[in-house]
Amino acid sequence: MALTLTVQSNEPIPTGEYTVELTAIELVDTQFGKQLKWTFVVPDHKRTLVAFSSFTASPKSKCIRWACALLNRTIAVGEEVDFQSLVGKPATAVVVRKRKDDGSEINAIEDLLPLNKPSADDPFA
Repeated sequence: MALTLTVQSNEPIPTGEYTVELTAIELVDTQFGKQLKWTFVVPDHKRTLVAFSSFTASPKSKCIRWACALLNRTIAVGEEVDFQSLVGKPATAVVVRKRKDDGSEINAIEDLLPLNKPSADDPFA
């Protein structure tokens, strides 16, 4: 079996809002404890972006806010969220360019927003 890889540019994309698709999510050990590692693809730029969040059940936590964006609805208190089921779902990522200590620039996902605004008759809006 051939093992191939297409070389990508490491030049950060401009700050802005981009349609992304969640391609993977996993719970990983980091220096900050257990966190969710979110992997997104930016199809228009053929780029992959990775972000991390805590794995916290608070409705205001990043992982719940991002799950809401991918589901395009509010998640109710007491509702169970299957994060693996979010893989393949699209959203709008607010992407920024950040400067590292060495002067190089990288992209970071500042926030994740629903791809489509909920309709006025959506009871979860």
